[in-house]
Amino acid sequence: MILSPKYDYFIKELFHEEIVLRYFIQDILSLSMEQVRSVRLRNTFLRRSHRKKKLGILDIVADLNDNTKLNIEMQIRFFKAWDKRQLFYLCKLFTEDLLTGQDYSRLCRCIGISLLDFNLSEREEYHSIYRLRDSAGNEFSDALEIHVLELKKQLTGQNHVDDWIRFFNIETEGDIKMLKSRTKNPGILTAIQTLQRMSLSNPLRLWYEAYMKKLRDDRAWRA
Repeated sequence: MILSPKYDYFIKELFHEEIVLRYFIQDILSLSMEQVRSVRLRNTFLRRSHRKKKLGILDIVADLNDNTKLNIEMQIRFFKAWDKRQLFYLCKLFTEDLLTGQDYSRLCRCIGISLLDFNLSEREEYHSIYRLRDSAGNEFSDALEIHVLELKKQLTGQNHVDDWIRFFNIETEGDIKMLKSRTKNPGILTAIQTLQRMSLSNPLRLWYEAYMKKLRDDRAWRA
């Protein structure tokens, strides 16, 4: 049995593979290899200033060599306030390192990359990029940027972004063989190796089966 690449435990393990993380970031953000010379995983718990404030917990947080901060998350279920949740976490990530009295110039650019297993919009585009602009399209700031990959939509391209979406939609060995035959991307090939290796792990399979059972039960209760 092949684990679903959308499984949250797998996502965390996958992006601990530096080559996977580097190529994923490079491909999704259209960066050069020189711009992603190094990445560093951060603590995924965001600080709160006092006890009653909401604690932020992110899936994957990474720093690039230019100090840009990234939040990468997989979201399986649709819920109405997803957009506000994404903004909440990205804004917390943006402000968390600024201490009282420090200059605003210390704030680092923050980018959110969300992999959604549902359709956020009715548009055909499956890779959307959101930034702060005015009504004429003039950019106000590049400090906050959100990339949304909608995994359920029909693919129309043949680039690396499409192949990453194909990877996260893998369900069978046949899907793996097809993707391996069409890509030479080192990040995707390493991701496939990681998926195959972890699919053989008995303890992980037990956790995965329990996770999938919970998803099925939740859907049954909502039906």
